[in-house]
Amino acid sequence: MFCKGRFQLRTSVVPLAIAVAILTGTSIALPSTTAGAASASASASASASASASASASASASASASASASASASASASASASASASASASSESGVWPGVGKLCEPGTGGASSVRGVGHKTINIAVFNDAANTITPGLEVEFPQQATAFADWCNAAGGINGRKIVIDNRDAALFNAAQQTTAACQSDFMAVGGGMALDQPAVPIREKCGLGQITGYVVSNASVLASEQVDPGGGNTDTIPAGYFGAMTKAYPKAVKAAGMGAGDTPSVLQPETKAEFGAEAQGWKVVDFLEPPVSVENWTPYVEQYQQKGVTALWPADDSNFTPFAQAMTTAGYHPAFVLLGTQFDNTQTQKDVADNPSLPPVYIETAWWPLAQASQNPSTEELVTIMHKYAKGDPIDFDDEEGAESWLLWAKAASACGASLTVACVLNHAAATKNWDAGGIQAPIASLTLSNENPQPSPCFAMLKVETKGIVYDKALTHPTRSIWNCNPKNVVQLTAAQQAAVNAL
Repeated sequence: MFCKGRFQLRTSVVPLAIAVAILTGTSIALPSTTAGAASASASASASASASASASASASASASASASASASASASASASASASASASASSESGVWPGVGKLCEPGTGGASSVRGVGHKTINIAVFNDAANTITPGLEVEFPQQATAFADWCNAAGGINGRKIVIDNRDAALFNAAQQTTAACQSDFMAVGGGMALDQPAVPIREKCGLGQITGYVVSNASVLASEQVDPGGGNTDTIPAGYFGAMTKAYPKAVKAAGMGAGDTPSVLQPETKAEFGAEAQGWKVVDFLEPPVSVENWTPYVEQYQQKGVTALWPADDSNFTPFAQAMTTAGYHPAFVLLGTQFDNTQTQKDVADNPSLPPVYIETAWWPLAQASQNPSTEELVTIMHKYAKGDPIDFDDEEGAESWLLWAKAASACGASLTVACVLNHAAATKNWDAGGIQAPIASLTLSNENPQPSPCFAMLKVETKGIVYDKALTHPTRSIWNCNPKNVVQLTAAQQAAVNAL
């Protein structure tokens, strides 16, 4: 289950990881390293007691619109985003649209694990060191370190400096890295692991509270000791972007093609996507189930073509390059291609430029387009901070994903004052209303603990991939709030039979 704003965020790596695990029977071990986000020694904050923090469970128009923003691509736009006002907030610990987060204070002695007199150790889970998709989620520790440096420069969390512990599971070591975090970290913030299920019971048992970057397995979606800023659950699906395509291409969606890698971890969320699309007016005539690793997409593209598919949500959800090339080779021209938010990057833009015969390509998103960062002070602040504290690191939606979690955590932690506990942070986070991280993410009416039936945001925006950039498509989005379409009908409630079908996969 992929529930961080959009369920398909990490389906790309799961089947590959499973395939490698089956073929090799091995796992990759990687020790945790500590990022230099604070000059204070991490050892000063590694309190051993978990008991004080273990009770927090009390937690995707037939043409581009003339009004669509013609901004540059997301990563190309980042270099022009700094402003004097953003710099001022950077120095003061105030985040635009969120408020005062970081400031000096007295700190104080604490018996809570990971909380020292002047430090707070935070785990950032990721899979960057894996050899299947190297660099997966590397943005999470990069963004976390930049945020910590920004916050610490303003005084920290009530005087305590944030120390980032990079917990890199390299895909196969989720349990080990979680165990390590349980020894010395206060909480886990703004990260995620593609194969996260083994980590859940360990994290819950040791009381390692978490404000997620993203979650994958059903166990993780419903876990205790956790707040998910995206509000994901297992019985609904945000599907308004399918409805947007129905309005723009009413004939094409009556012959739709979808699909997923042939493994339950991917089939489950993509089957939910099929149910969501059908509820929004699509008729799926072909749902492909390719093997977990595909080297040549031509036979699958040809099958879509033979079945007369005119609306395409590709079975390939990891790397659009070979799929786009296969479409060009086959001379396949559906009415449009709709992609998930993970494709909001310069590579997708390049793929469209390199394959000029492609039909219109759109991307659904629940994060403020980085190409328009200058139009949202919170997103602009993120870009400014990344340029200052993470020079050379590319900026993409993963940074926004991590930032929304860090902003929620810092807001909640600051409210707890000197007496910092996991329960206090999670309770403050879970009580948050109308959360949008200052505009970085689509707004969500109310947060709650992950095991208390959180509800996802209905809001989405549509982007169009053009040769010169990825632009916001206002006409296709039909915004009801800022850049977002937030019609409550965008969220589809699965029937009992549909839920059973998904669970049976």
